[in-house]
Amino acid sequence: MCMKTEGILISKGLAKTVEIDVAKPGRNEVLIETEACGICMGDVYAFQGKIDGGRVMGHEGVGVVAQVGEGVKNVEAGDRVTALGGPAFARYYKADCQNVAEIPSDVEDMAYWISEPLACVVNGIRGSEIQIGDDVCLIGCGYMGLLLIQAMPKNTMRNLVAIDVQNTRLKLAKQFGADYVLNPNEADVVGEVRDLLGGEADIAIEASGAPGTLHLATELVRGGWARETGRVVQGGKIVIFGRHVLDELVPTEKWHTKGLTVLNTAPSSSADFNRDFRDAVRLLRKGVFDQELLITHRFPYRDAQTAFETASEKPVDYIKGVITF
Repeated sequence: MCMKTEGILISKGLAKTVEIDVAKPGRNEVLIETEACGICMGDVYAFQGKIDGGRVMGHEGVGVVAQVGEGVKNVEAGDRVTALGGPAFARYYKADCQNVAEIPSDVEDMAYWISEPLACVVNGIRGSEIQIGDDVCLIGCGYMGLLLIQAMPKNTMRNLVAIDVQNTRLKLAKQFGADYVLNPNEADVVGEVRDLLGGEADIAIEASGAPGTLHLATELVRGGWARETGRVVQGGKIVIFGRHVLDELVPTEKWHTKGLTVLNTAPSSSADFNRDFRDAVRLLRKGVFDQELLITHRFPYRDAQTAFETASEKPVDYIKGVITF
């Protein structure tokens, strides 16, 4: 048996409300009444026509459990929850119970408990293999980059250099624990990093997804023949965290000669994304993650077109948008 509900269909240049069917929860399934759902860049890419759309999307939902199916033990009707999966751009959607986590009942603003992006960050930190004493450069201080800064083991790293083209975001990066911040429009980033660190970084994490940034990451990381000493410097690491939705050329020759390790920390690289999700929720509870300064725009679901136009244009004050129901 199905129920009728409203969802947001996303296609190139269009985000509109449509009627959809949602089946009753089956075994190990949870039906969630949506409170809010974050706008992911993947959703924006569908709106921009860079990836396939033409369907109801959304996977960063929070809401209240409406019904539970047979076998569900971890939550019950009435619980406030954060969840993976979807389609969560809908007033009601289903999720597997292992993808659902209860959040405190006294939370006033549930949007701050959107957790799927945080699970991506937990996986990203694990996959980056940051070691004690590492110098790390982070390229891109948007929503995901700032979450990465919040989660980094800053107490055991040597230095963290945050790089972005917007000074308002760099101010937040500094607030969240970056040791240095650099704007490529205002400084020679490669030269500044070498001066600040006394050489190149051990790790460069690319979190912007912008074209050309992997070239910058390559220049920032140590490795190759050091003429001053006549010795080979062991190559550092480039971490590809941002989504480069359009294929681009990368400097494979420099990756070779510098002996770099290139790591892909996309969600599908995770050995256990449900573990990442559970750990992300725990870190939210502990206050490691704080999204209050990051969620800057909210849109009612009937105004989805404006929401996606804004998310595509990214005005200066935009960091993260959510759809509310």
